[in-house]
Amino acid sequence: MENLSENHDFFKSFCNNVRNSISAEDFEVFSKLSTDRDRCEFVNNLPTVKLIRIERGVVVKSAEKAIELKKEGNNAFQAKEWKKSLAFYNQSYFMTPHDQESDLAVIFANRSAALYHMEKYDLALKDIARAIDVNYPKDMRYKIKEREAKCFLAQERHVEALQCFKNTITALDEAKLPEEKRMKMERDAQIMVKMLTKTIEKCGSKKIKEKPKQSDTSKPHPSLAFDYTETDGRFAKASGDISVGETILSELPHCSALLERCAKTHCHHCFMRLIAPLCCPTCSDALFCSDACRSAALKSYHKYECGLLSTIWRSGTSIICHLSLRTLTQRDINYFLKIRDELKANGDEYPFDQRIKFLNSDYRKVCNLFKVSVEKRSSNEIFQHTVMAQFLTQCLEAGGFFTSQGDVKNDMGAILLRTLQILQFNTHEVFELQVGKTPKSPDRKTIFIGGALYPTVSLFNHSCEPGVVRYFRGNRVFVHAIKNIKGGEIVAENYGPLYTQEDREQRRETLKQIYHFDCMCIPCQENWPLFDVSSKFLISSLT
Repeated sequence: MENLSENHDFFKSFCNNVRNSISAEDFEVFSKLSTDRDRCEFVNNLPTVKLIRIERGVVVKSAEKAIELKKEGNNAFQAKEWKKSLAFYNQSYFMTPHDQESDLAVIFANRSAALYHMEKYDLALKDIARAIDVNYPKDMRYKIKEREAKCFLAQERHVEALQCFKNTITALDEAKLPEEKRMKMERDAQIMVKMLTKTIEKCGSKKIKEKPKQSDTSKPHPSLAFDYTETDGRFAKASGDISVGETILSELPHCSALLERCAKTHCHHCFMRLIAPLCCPTCSDALFCSDACRSAALKSYHKYECGLLSTIWRSGTSIICHLSLRTLTQRDINYFLKIRDELKANGDEYPFDQRIKFLNSDYRKVCNLFKVSVEKRSSNEIFQHTVMAQFLTQCLEAGGFFTSQGDVKNDMGAILLRTLQILQFNTHEVFELQVGKTPKSPDRKTIFIGGALYPTVSLFNHSCEPGVVRYFRGNRVFVHAIKNIKGGEIVAENYGPLYTQEDREQRRETLKQIYHFDCMCIPCQENWPLFDVSSKFLISSLT
């Protein structure tokens, strides 16, 4: 039995082997199957598929390696190379086994010191709290209590700083310090207590406003509406006037997946840049920016993907493959078994006015987004997608997604196959704007960091002269109006080709090939000239 987990870029060759293993007659049988479930069952029963397996990877963490990295961090810290020391402390943390609480406590404490000197006070405070949570030694606790007080003091949070300086004095009773040094630290803390007490009595304390929590639902502009017709399909329109510059939509994804090359620099859950990341207790493949992001991932998709991420990344499949898997792993199997029968009862279709009301986290919100019908797709393409769905089903099985519900792999494979077809036309690339090292640097570029499915943004139709532009903050998308849009007009985004950069035939050919439609936007109907042609005409008319 072949273990695919041990190979690199294996999916293409695996798919070719499966295709070549069946006769022309059997392939003809496959091409006549009418349901996704039947297609999955057909592929699942092929001998070449039965002979393969996928296993969770063995994750190696090393206390010895972690100690070496911590020492490197300490050396950098003593040299006042704060960023370098932080990088070593991060690596030491990643390598530390989860059950080594004493080692974790010291690493969190050391990392908080580097963050304090980098003026990352909020992050330093979080690491101090983590160090205490994993039983940082009581005889050393005075160090982090004093640092905690200084963080609050730097933020002008006088009440918290006062209490922490008092806690520092208490913690010094447990400290194993020479009497002279202990007395000096206690006197210094007492001075800060008196000073802060007077400051609070005179000026009060500074209150820190909490950042509003992100909602998991879209927030459309009051004048943004959606409609459906047989000829135009689903589309966005303005029910009232929308002014240029207005934010008309803010949306979190139904599902998202980070590229492997960004796995060490961005949060696995929200895509924000990492400074002092947290990792999965078992593996170091998935890093997170906060306890909240890590908790959300561990309670849903990552408990099935842990130990499998390297296999998914090595498979050679696109980000769409991972997104399809994430669509299922972010919920448990019982949810999909429940809606499986509902999908069948509805003929796999929901009326537009009904599905627009589903929450973004609901699969029924996305299961009827645009996909090309079977009649317009080749049997080879359908077969390749079915083999991919089977590979993903094997990943689900290896991750423990299937429990005691009986043989439901073909049902889940059918949902994966359907999702692959939907994501082919509705996935948005998530970008990050990167600027130069100095504020005056002109070096600005957008970097592709992952993919996501946005149920509401996916309802916008295309125009070669769009009325909106998208940008991202992490994996949250924001849609801004870039021109005035009057009530009753279509609100269109752009799927790639712009009239200013490509001529009409190029644009139409691209859209037809990728999205299977003939563009009938105004620039295409009127055959607007390219931007450089327009500019030359304008200049000549003014001279």
